[in-house]
Parts: sequence; structure tokens; C-alpha cells
Amino acid sequence: MTNVSDPNAAEELREVIREAHGLLKDLRAERRAIEQLLDGIPAKVDDRITTALEAGLKDLTEATGKAIDKATANVFHRFETLEAILTGTDRASQRAGRPPLEDLLRNHPHAKGPGRA
Repeated sequence: MTNVSDPNAAEELREVIREAHGLLKDLRAERRAIEQLLDGIPAKVDDRITTALEAGLKDLTEATGKAIDKATANVFHRFETLEAILTGTDRASQRAGRPPLEDLLRNHPHAKGPGRA
């Protein structure tokens, strides 16, 4: 062990203490840097969640729009088919020689009502 009363030993000890203080200062700076990084993580996570949700909502909106357009087209097609059946312009009614439903209703005996001949 070194004798502290020795001037060289005392100077070596002071140098080791200065180095330790320097290292401690560096460690504190690193700690602050790490804390700043950690503090920024929640904001980055929030940004990623927001971005993912916005992308998901955009995809959902587009898919919903396509589904609504397809369903609307299907409803219009069904109404057109029903109109063709009621007016006798559908192929099945025409092939079978059936008159339009409108004519059947108009010519039905109960459709004439009282006082109508």
C-alpha cells in the first residue's frame, strides 16, 4: 500500500480522485441522455399507435365504402328484377307467355269494385 504522506502518492491519489470525478460526471451525463431517450419513448409509441389507427381507419373506410356501393347496386338490381317480374318483361314470364301482373290485377273480378263494370 502507498504511504499517503508521500508527496508522489498523494498526487497519484488526487489524480485518481480527479479521474473518478470525471467518470462520475460522464456517467451523470449519460444518465441524463438515457432519461431523455426514455422520456421520449411514450410519445413515439403514441405516434406509432396514432399512425396505425389512422391507417386502419382509412382501410376500414375504404372497405366500408366499397361494401355499401356493392350492397346498393345489389338492391337496385333486385328492384329492377322485381319491376321486370311485375311488368311481365322478365324473360321467364315472356317465355311462359304470362301477362304482366299489372294486367292480371286490373282484370281480376275483385279489382273492378262496386259500380265498376
